[in-house]
Amino acid sequence: MPTSDQILSNRLNDLVKMRTLLLPRDWKNESILMMNRWFDYRFTSPLSLTLQFARIYQEKLRAHIRRHEDVMKANTVNGTKTDLPFKREKSFTALWKARQRADEFFLPYDAYIEFCFDFSSRRKRRWTMLPSQLHPSRAKKEAWLECFDKFYADRIPHLILRAGDIPQYRLENNINLPAQNAFREIMLAVLRDSKRMMSDQISERVHAKRHIDIVSALELVKEEYREEVAKNAMSSFKDGAWLAEPETKLEAVNLLPSCFGVLEAINVQGASCSNCPILKQCQRFAERSLTETKRLTGLSSPAWHNEKTRNRTNTANCRLRKEAAATVDESLLSEPM
Repeated sequence: MPTSDQILSNRLNDLVKMRTLLLPRDWKNESILMMNRWFDYRFTSPLSLTLQFARIYQEKLRAHIRRHEDVMKANTVNGTKTDLPFKREKSFTALWKARQRADEFFLPYDAYIEFCFDFSSRRKRRWTMLPSQLHPSRAKKEAWLECFDKFYADRIPHLILRAGDIPQYRLENNINLPAQNAFREIMLAVLRDSKRMMSDQISERVHAKRHIDIVSALELVKEEYREEVAKNAMSSFKDGAWLAEPETKLEAVNLLPSCFGVLEAINVQGASCSNCPILKQCQRFAERSLTETKRLTGLSSPAWHNEKTRNRTNTANCRLRKEAAATVDESLLSEPM
């Protein structure tokens, strides 16, 4: 297990690399995406998530080719790089944006990518579908969304039932982070809408998995039945109907949301930040990442600076070409006919 200092150092390194490889506009929505993406990803840095997305994409790509094209070819296809580039690259920016689009659909990456490949297999393609091509084109968007809605409706109930395996969502680690509160709200909604016996659900979610406190769960039960349901739930749990998850008390550094320290994503008025109990720590860490990036590169956003310099150079060159063209035109007009 890495130490607290190592975890903070890794998170800081991820922020510095992000600021070096990408533009501020590429990460400004990370606090919003943190609340949209699948539960298990909400405590991992965006950079690490992007590399995880790349590995899953590569696995699913090879499985798709193995099934629909050629077994030998599948072992040689990559589709994208699964490691960080040393400098800004279009392919990594495209991968980052593809991961962000996947985050908008509230699904594990493997399920999302699996759907995208299944949809693409309905028509012949002459090339391997890259991460940037997982999302639907304008021409196919309506059909894509129609198929996705059916896929989602079929898959999400089963995924929700298995959600929350990471210890960040257990009550012993609750510090009322927006991600934790949203998770509990969804779990309570599952309890309310499920056709399973309430005592069995409480035995699982309250006593075994410790996702929800007993008081909140019993509020979903009519008052005259609460005592009986509570007794039945505890009896079921003690009889071994549900095995208790190991109690793992996490240190504070293991509870950092994925948007932690992303300076341009901080919006003190936004839903993701206004109710966050570690907002001040996030702001301080964001400033630290800015200072560290300047120390290492001389700039707070090297990629933005390079783009700005390149745009200025292109503009200057364009003006020079126009001036040169105008000079040629004037010399031609001054010649005697």
